[in-house]
Amino acid sequence: MADITTRNREHFDQVASSHQDTWAPFIQAVIEELKERRLWISAKLGSDSSSTDGKDPVKLLDYACGSGTVSKALIPYVTEAVGVDLSANMVAEYNKWAEGLDGHAHAKAHAFQCDLLAEPQPTDPALSDFDIAVVCAALHHVADPEGLLRRLSKTLRPGGVCVVLDRVLSDERPELLLGKDLPESARNVLQTINKHGFTEEDMRKYFHGAGMGRNFEFVVIERPFKVTLFGQEMELESFIARGEVA
Repeated sequence: MADITTRNREHFDQVASSHQDTWAPFIQAVIEELKERRLWISAKLGSDSSSTDGKDPVKLLDYACGSGTVSKALIPYVTEAVGVDLSANMVAEYNKWAEGLDGHAHAKAHAFQCDLLAEPQPTDPALSDFDIAVVCAALHHVADPEGLLRRLSKTLRPGGVCVVLDRVLSDERPELLLGKDLPESARNVLQTINKHGFTEEDMRKYFHGAGMGRNFEFVVIERPFKVTLFGQEMELESFIARGEVA
């Protein structure tokens, strides 16, 4: 059986072209949540980047970017967004969106394929000097979540902020109500998941272990995110966590 990284790459290559339609309500809700919380994430996200007078550059890393949900939420407030994803097809979807931005799109937003957990560790200079790094609705797919946060910390400037948005670990997992008679395609999707959510204690450990424990906060998002999985509507309880590089 392929390892979980390979399974995720293959799965998201397959669904990249339909991903934005399938997950449209979830994506829109996440975009709204990130916009509303942008000042909680970082004071650097306070003003529109189209007005550059007296504004320092703000560089965003959208890790496991998919089609660019985080970048779409925060692009008005940053001067550069860089998407990174395992899936070449997801990278292509991101870059299609980036090409549609006003002005010189590549200087404003672009994505490339990379795995920060690869060995040897990637040393691309494009993976450095970020003000903000976000992993949104993806950490549960990652083979080594704690290791990924350690590597993300190396992409940030001193004082940079890392943000994780994902699912709260709970005994109540609505997908379990779907029963055992799932088609093979559905079982394959479930095999892309490494962890079925995280606790505040998990996040605190990961952030502090990565040297990003300064001003750590963990907030359970009040509204549930509505998704349709295997034809069934369900609600997921999610959290958002942040910490800063010391």
